[in-house]
Amino acid sequence: MSESLDNHLVHGRRQRPDGPSPIDVISVQSQLVYGHAGNSAAVPPLRALGVRVAEIPTTLLSNAPFYDTTRGRVLPSDWFADLLRGTAERGLPQRAKMLVSGYFGSVGNGAAFADWLDAVLPACPQLRYCLDPVIGDTHTGPYVEPGLEAIFAERLLPHAWLVTPNAFELGRLTGLPALAEADAIAAARVLLARGPQWVLAHSVGGAPGELVTLAVSAQETWRWTSPLLPVDVAGTGDVLMALIVAFLLRGETMQQAISRAVAGTHAALEATLAHGYEEFDVLSAAPAALADANRFRAERIA
Repeated sequence: MSESLDNHLVHGRRQRPDGPSPIDVISVQSQLVYGHAGNSAAVPPLRALGVRVAEIPTTLLSNAPFYDTTRGRVLPSDWFADLLRGTAERGLPQRAKMLVSGYFGSVGNGAAFADWLDAVLPACPQLRYCLDPVIGDTHTGPYVEPGLEAIFAERLLPHAWLVTPNAFELGRLTGLPALAEADAIAAARVLLARGPQWVLAHSVGGAPGELVTLAVSAQETWRWTSPLLPVDVAGTGDVLMALIVAFLLRGETMQQAISRAVAGTHAALEATLAHGYEEFDVLSAAPAALADANRFRAERIA
């Protein structure tokens, strides 16, 4: 920030309480003007469930890049690092319970986040880091700079408490096949050895017309099966992670939180189809997750 802009912005406040505002989640993801991906997908359901969120953008874009035009840009790494620094200066990592990261947009932003994480985590034992390793998908292939995969694998995974790859990303991170259920379970166990306590693998292939979601820890393996819907919109993984985090913060078990998250995400996809929207109907997710915890029941398979 320039000195002139600093001088322009600095001003006193005559009356305010001294107590810091509570923060539950720090969410480091992309941001859109139109549509729902990254923080623009995750924050609405989090706030609908009463979660206090501090949003740190990695991009500021007009829309997701599957339209004819996309305006805006990935944040320059020095800007992004400055936002992370300001977050620490306000003491947010010491107060938050969960930290979520998603799409970084550049290797420089991934490295800046990893540096910041190395610096803040030792002083924040209460902070659980949830990593969404955004790399790509089966129908797109990778859509991030190649160097980001090494940052995920070498610098972020060792800090993560929960990691939530889709089947394609799970394969990229492990170098193993992961599109089918048995392969995904084996690959998830490889990831567990690198640091996280839980691996949630989603968009795994099941029986014809079905998708499988898997949660794997050192002691347990759980499965959820849901119908494959004829819709492809951005933000589904971001909403899934947001709902899991929200219900964990409400005191539910991992299995209960995922059951609600799968139900909420699936219902929002159904609403998107029913309304004919070109963007994910994220506002439908939280009410559906609250209403029906057992629509897709957890099956313990190990």
